[in-house]
Parts: sequence; C-alpha cells; structure tokens
Amino acid sequence: MNSKINKGRLQFNDENYEKALNYFDEVDEDDEDYDYVLIFKISCLMELERYDKALFLIDSLLGEDSGDELLLYEKIRCHIALDEKIEALDTLKEFEKVIDKEDKQMMLDVARFYKVLGEFNKALIFCNGALSVDDEFEDALFEKSVVAIALNKDEIVNNCANKLLNIVGYDRFRVLPVFLLKLYLGRFRDCMDIVDNLDGEFKSEILLMLKMVVFNQLSLDLGVNVHIEGDDDISVGQAIDLLFDYDENGVDEGIINNTSFVIM
Repeated sequence: MNSKINKGRLQFNDENYEKALNYFDEVDEDDEDYDYVLIFKISCLMELERYDKALFLIDSLLGEDSGDELLLYEKIRCHIALDEKIEALDTLKEFEKVIDKEDKQMMLDVARFYKVLGEFNKALIFCNGALSVDDEFEDALFEKSVVAIALNKDEIVNNCANKLLNIVGYDRFRVLPVFLLKLYLGRFRDCMDIVDNLDGEFKSEILLMLKMVVFNQLSLDLGVNVHIEGDDDISVGQAIDLLFDYDENGVDEGIINNTSFVIM
C-alpha cells in the first residue's frame, strides 16, 4: 500500500485529521486504493466540519454504488449539517430501502435523523421499529419518550418511563432520565418514589436537591407555596407532603412539628 496512505492512516488514528487529509490528498486518482482513500478523506472532512466538500466526494462514490449504506448515512449527516432538509429527507428515503430492519441501532439512528429534521411521526415509527426488535432497548425507549413529548403524547411518555423503570430499577444513574420524564409529566408522587428508593445510593445533598426540584415544580404547577410560622422548621419532604394533601384533599392550613402552616 502507498506509504502516503499508511502515514495518513496513522495521523487519522491519532485524530490529526488535517495532517491525515494532507497525506491522502497526495494519493493519485489512478492508485489502486484510491476509493479506499476517499472514504478516509470523507471522514477527515466531516471531522473538520467541511461538509460541503465531504458531500461532493460522497456523491461521486454514490454514482458508482447508489445503495452504499455507509455513504448514504454520511450523506444524510452532511445535508443535516448544511441545513438542507429536503435533500436530507430524500436521502433518508433511499437509506430506508437498504438498511437491515432487524438492526435495532440502525433503526434508532433513522429515528434520530427524523427527529432532528422535525419529522416526529416518522421518528416515532422507527423508534417502534427498533423496539420491535428489542422491547427493552433503553436508548430507543428514551428516544421514543422525547419524540412523544414533541408530539404532546403524554400517555406514550409515561408508558416509556414505566418500561424504563422496570428495566433499570433504581440504578442511580440510569434511573435519572425516568425521574426527569416523570417530572415533565407532573407525576410528582412517582418522582418521590424514585427519590425515596435512591436513599443510600446518593449523598444526602443530592437527594435533597432532587426533592427541592420536585417541591419547586409542584409549587409552580399548583400556583401556591407553603408558609410557616414558628420556631421549628419542616423538611422538604414534609413540605411536599403538605402540597400533596392540599392538591388531593384541599387542606390549606394546619400544624406540623408544632409549627403552623398556610398554603397560599
């Protein structure tokens, strides 16, 4: 193999894309490995965010093989980066014809492309396609919930959150997206259930922060706050319980911890 190609590959592997591109540019078109070099040049150009030049090379290769999955994938990325929505959607239609529908990651990638392009119904279809391959595919469930938020489909969001919770349990990092989804939906008791089950998983300061997030959002949604009078204080958890009681039973005043409270 041409020494310029070998040197370019070494620079590419070290993420020195400009230097790698310089070596690849020195390879002649009549070199037997020239098509191989073009793939590397495309990758370099995309890493350097020179999408118009990358697109020119991609189109030249697609002229020889219009169904190349990798090239179509990168062509979509270029059109999106260049804010060429119509061209991106046209390429996505071609891409759909060549991908393996049993490849859950590829189905999810298509969903993400459609989401970025604002085609949320199509994104939802491909999220469901990925989940038909693996109904416990966490990334697809979360992506589906994000798409459902854009479509104002709260029931779908909640179903995704519940499925995610069944899969991840109370793993302290994997459950946080579920907490955020429940917070968005105003399912504050579900949020508190997650926080309570994380006791011992996080430092007390983080748990307090999560409770404060719930309290603030619940107060905002109800349009009220908890006012107390007295020397004793109440915990954030107790304040949240007071708001629950206000919301569900209309209790707007009383005494807790020898402290009077009014919700208004």
